[in-house]
Amino acid sequence: MKKLVLCISILFSSSSFGQISQYNQFPTMRPSHILDSKLTNISFALSLRVLESDYNGPLIRLRRDSDNAQQDFGWADNDVVDVGAIDAWRGAANVFVVTWYDQSGLGRNAIQNTNAFQPQFITDPTRPYFFGDGTNDRLDINTSIQILTNAGVNGSVLSVLFTTSKSQFSFGTRQPGVNTNRWSTHINWVNNRVYFDSGICCSDPVRWGTNTNNQWQQLSFIRANVIQTIRRGGTILRTGNYTLGRCTANNGFGILYSNGNNSQFATNRFTELIMYSTDISINNIQEIEEDQIDFWNL
Repeated sequence: MKKLVLCISILFSSSSFGQISQYNQFPTMRPSHILDSKLTNISFALSLRVLESDYNGPLIRLRRDSDNAQQDFGWADNDVVDVGAIDAWRGAANVFVVTWYDQSGLGRNAIQNTNAFQPQFITDPTRPYFFGDGTNDRLDINTSIQILTNAGVNGSVLSVLFTTSKSQFSFGTRQPGVNTNRWSTHINWVNNRVYFDSGICCSDPVRWGTNTNNQWQQLSFIRANVIQTIRRGGTILRTGNYTLGRCTANNGFGILYSNGNNSQFATNRFTELIMYSTDISINNIQEIEEDQIDFWNL
């Protein structure tokens, strides 16, 4: 009888361990994410996936238009925002972005508290995104561009977005009432060019490159002390000396428009936007670019 009980006990233990092991074979190991060990000099880290292993907050806060209720959402097992939970919560309602949470640990969230100005969120299971209506939709990071960059000069932005053609500012800042003083982008302008102005506009042709419209792209914008570079899909689109001076504006950073310029709103779709206050190393740039391209299947 004792032998029978012992055999049953061993069999049950073996079976139980087998069930657990398929979920967590190495319980002491932590998953890795692209911004692990890459938070030095970061300005903000916004994405519809988790970017950093120590981050434990939500990715996005949404409002549903059926009753204006709001709710935070984290990520599913695939590291992407939990679109299944969002769809269950919204039902037949449309949903709009209230807060895009900063994963850098600095709390520099992109926020829009006015319902009429909130971008609409789309629960695409492959590549969720929000988009602007081109009229007044926008999000704001209420931190001075002088802090987000190195005093209005250096900076690196790595993005995953959908290009559209319009007289639009896709993101950045512009000194109110001064057209030339800015740290911002057009993706794309009506002439099918992507523009990057990291100081006093306009230093042609360094600031622009011909670009494709109506397409998901990985785009990077890097400003060193003098050299300015636009990269697309891991390769250089345009580079050269930018010599017209630094941005001296003190206002914050806008998404789907240029903060400080209450016009020329964009119709782009956004999925990821990471910014550093310096021109980060080419190794880090390439590693983040490759990860963005692979993860989002660009």
